[in-house]
Amino acid sequence: MKAFLFGVVALLAAGPATAQVGHDPGSSPYRDLEYKQEFTSLAGYVRTRHDPAGVAPGSAAMGGLRYELTLTGPLALSADLIRTFSNRSVLDPARPLASRLVGTESAPVYAADVALALNLTGRKSWHQIVPQVRAGLGALSSSAKDDSSGFKFGTPFAFTFGGGLKFVPGGKLQLRADITDRVFKLSYPDSYYRKASDNTAVLPETTPRSFYTHHAALTVGVSYLFGR
Repeated sequence: MKAFLFGVVALLAAGPATAQVGHDPGSSPYRDLEYKQEFTSLAGYVRTRHDPAGVAPGSAAMGGLRYELTLTGPLALSADLIRTFSNRSVLDPARPLASRLVGTESAPVYAADVALALNLTGRKSWHQIVPQVRAGLGALSSSAKDDSSGFKFGTPFAFTFGGGLKFVPGGKLQLRADITDRVFKLSYPDSYYRKASDNTAVLPETTPRSFYTHHAALTVGVSYLFGR
């Protein structure tokens, strides 16, 4: 399997060079990427996934920054710092179902990660487009918590993966669009499984106390390119 993956990376890196055979350099769809570093301002939307109790920070608009440094050939190191402008529902599990929802509150989520990115056209663009895949590790953090119930979002580690497209028209600016998924563990307190006076609980006993869930982000950004 390692040999296979190495072969795939080698082919991707070599692809742009071999694809130009038969093209006049002036009319080739491939262009060398001039710069090795970029800062990107990101904006988009985060869709939160599995949360049976409905108490974690929810889907919302987001903004952030990305730094990317080309290491060698098609391989780059990138880092993200993201803020999601989420709200969340506040529950009191000791109350009966009819009055269990206390209200909503602001619950921003911060995400930071470091990842390896692979340009699928190597150190070149194709028709000014560079497709990219990305995977790494990081963490999310939110102050969302309920002292009465014991629920706390905390700062869980996250696995990050995704992909996107860069549009490189030339010069020091580029546009990009990405889909990024952050996978992390969410936990519920025991109080969510205890029955209130109306014989109902926030969650049935069959619901896991902790499980992996997702924050999937669709973003667009403008990048400043530098460092030849």
